[in-house]
Amino acid sequence: MAHDDPDTDDGADLAGLVLALIGSRQSVMPKRLEAPGPDAAQLRQLVDAAACAPDHRGLRPWRLVRIGDDQRGRLADLFEACTRDRDPDASAEDIARSREKAHRAPVLLLAVLRGEPPDDEVPLVERAITLGAALMNLLLAAHGLGFGAMLTSGRAVRNPRFARAFALAPGEQAVCFVSIGSARAATRRARGQAADFLGDWTPAAD
Repeated sequence: MAHDDPDTDDGADLAGLVLALIGSRQSVMPKRLEAPGPDAAQLRQLVDAAACAPDHRGLRPWRLVRIGDDQRGRLADLFEACTRDRDPDASAEDIARSREKAHRAPVLLLAVLRGEPPDDEVPLVERAITLGAALMNLLLAAHGLGFGAMLTSGRAVRNPRFARAFALAPGEQAVCFVSIGSARAATRRARGQAADFLGDWTPAAD
C-alpha cells in the first residue's frame, strides 16, 4: 500500500499558501485605509518579515521611520512647505490636499535607502533592490495579517527640505511612504501575465 509523504504534502501546502498570498495581494489607497492598523507587536512582525529580504554582504541598506499620530500635524506642515517650494502660487485647494495626505492610514512609515557605508561589491542599485524586496515582504506580511497597505512617494520626498526634516544622513534618501490599515474598499487592477515579463536570451552577433 502506498503512503503519502507528509514532508511532500507540507511542502505543497506551503507553496499553495505562498502563491495564494502573493496572488491575492493588492494595493489599497491610503485614503481607504482605516483603523485599526497593526498594533505594536504586529508592526514588529511586519518589520521582521521585511528584514528577511536578500541583503548582499549584510549591509542593511534601508531603515523605516514611523510617523506617530502626534506627528501627523508636523508632517502636514512639511507637505505644505514642500508644495509651496514647488509652486509659490499653489491654490488653497492644493495646499489642503497636500496637508490631508499626512492624516491618512493609521500606520505610516517612511522607507529610507542607505548608500553608506560604500562597498564596491554592492552598488546603490543593488541596495535599492534589497529595499524593494524588504518592502514586498512587509506588504505580503501585512496582507497575511488581514491589513491593506500601499507604497506612495511624490515630489515632496525628493525635496531637500524633506531630507532635513527627517534628519537624513549623508548617503541616505527617502524613497516612499508605507501606509497600513484596515481596508475599507479595494479595486483590483489588471496585472500582466508571465509571458509579458519572461523571455529567453538570444545572444547578439559580434
